[in-house]
Amino acid sequence: MQPPAVPAVPPDHPGLQALLRRMGEAVGIMDDTVFENDKFLGFFQSFRPDGRGLDGIFDELDGGEELRRRLEHLFEIAGDDRRPQGGRDAFFLVRSPRPIDPAVVESKAVEWTDRISTLAEKLGQPEAAERLRAITKHRALEGIPPKHPRQDHEKTELLKTFQNVVEHLVTRISTPEPFAESLRAPYYFISCDAGVRDHLMWPLYRDHLAASVVGGEGGDVEEPFQPYFDLWSHGVKFRVYQENQVDWYMPRL
Repeated sequence: MQPPAVPAVPPDHPGLQALLRRMGEAVGIMDDTVFENDKFLGFFQSFRPDGRGLDGIFDELDGGEELRRRLEHLFEIAGDDRRPQGGRDAFFLVRSPRPIDPAVVESKAVEWTDRISTLAEKLGQPEAAERLRAITKHRALEGIPPKHPRQDHEKTELLKTFQNVVEHLVTRISTPEPFAESLRAPYYFISCDAGVRDHLMWPLYRDHLAASVVGGEGGDVEEPFQPYFDLWSHGVKFRVYQENQVDWYMPRL
């Protein structure tokens, strides 16, 4: 997938401007360059390894305290960003993942796709929901995952569903303020993983889901991205090469 576009900052939105100024002050940007579109792509990396300095930045947002707790957990999981051979990680990586049972991997994988299919159905994506429900097997493997094909004609329809629909589902949830849209790019570049981004940002979307549900009913869902984040925290990555099967690669420890 291509990196997400960075939305322009609405010049007449004082609340968003105030948030970006708080973010800028936290990393030493004290002028109007805080409003440049790509200024905060590496924002969260600035607080490695322990996240100190983030306190208070999101306090004025609805769900700000939960955003802080989720970020705190992220920093705990990822730990030090120093590479063993020298240098530092450009993104958040889980360098010392805790072991996980293959049966737990498969269980959480099923839980994730079940919840995502429910969310897709509620947000008016029945074809995607049906394709996700058609998955018959989640397979836990060990080792380095191969790369997904890059050419569209080489991809399965299931992989296209994950990349073209699932990765953008939450953008179908209407939010009254542009905070979420403006923060999506910095959150994505935490690990270049849409599932991690959407788990960390879920508090900004959750309370607005009911207003976005097609048909206007049934806005309550279990957080769809928690099982995925749990797997990511153990260093597990998924790959899709068949229409009804997802392979999950656990690191060799």
